[in-house]
Amino acid sequence: MNISLILISAIFIMLASLSGAIFAWKTIGDWLAPRLRYLIALAAGVFVVIIFGLLTEVFHEGGMTYTTVFAFFLGAVLLEGVIRLLPENTHHHHEVDCDHPHGILDARRMMMVDAVHNIHDGLTLVPAFLVSPVVGYGTAAGIFLHEIVQEISEFFILKEAGYTARKALLWNFAVSSTILVGVLLAATLVATERFSGPLIAFSAGGFLYVLFRDLGPSIIFHARKEKKYLQYGISFCIGFLLMLSVSLLVPHELELEEELPLPEGFGLARTPSLLLCYGTHSETVQ
Repeated sequence: MNISLILISAIFIMLASLSGAIFAWKTIGDWLAPRLRYLIALAAGVFVVIIFGLLTEVFHEGGMTYTTVFAFFLGAVLLEGVIRLLPENTHHHHEVDCDHPHGILDARRMMMVDAVHNIHDGLTLVPAFLVSPVVGYGTAAGIFLHEIVQEISEFFILKEAGYTARKALLWNFAVSSTILVGVLLAATLVATERFSGPLIAFSAGGFLYVLFRDLGPSIIFHARKEKKYLQYGISFCIGFLLMLSVSLLVPHELELEEELPLPEGFGLARTPSLLLCYGTHSETVQ
């Protein structure tokens, strides 16, 4: 597992917090606003494949033991529990234009919840890379797509609460940086091998929560409201097929490297999902 690649992916996800700047150009903003929600359907399709890959890895790591089952449900309910403990902020925003007013207290509560959400994202990103780079990059892409819509809606909530556009962007970026806290915490945990399986199960549970509690209801609501079932369905299928294609094709290409001579200092490690080449300074991991 390459921690530098994980950090780069986390920083890439943080850039989604600046997407509100797009709406400084009214023409672009007016064209983009009604199309943003298709990204949610695209991300949902990606997450379906990722969840399957993570659960497959959990079973290969040793099955659903009491510890992994507990970690799975902890990942699924942690965000829900934290959000419900914070008053007057029990929902995620996927609307670019909200139909109810927000004050400064609402904005602060929203940022607190978003910080916890981002830490959770960091905790789930590291186990995805532990499974394979393909699952890791796919996870980063799915989180990024989800965050674009959420960060834009939060940008408008901050502006409505009295923040200037610049301050809203700066606060969004600062809050999004809490994903690094989750990444560093998860990286510390996976350094101990016995935490690898439970952390992967935690990641799977977290993404399952996001899919069924957050993305799914949002997609169904907007598809019914806009009468655009086909468009949302196509967006979901594109995300699903893209991630599935990558997860199937990349392992096949990497397995060909088994027969190729490797530079000194490199070893081969097989995971249940694909064959990885990685640098090592000690011995070849079988």
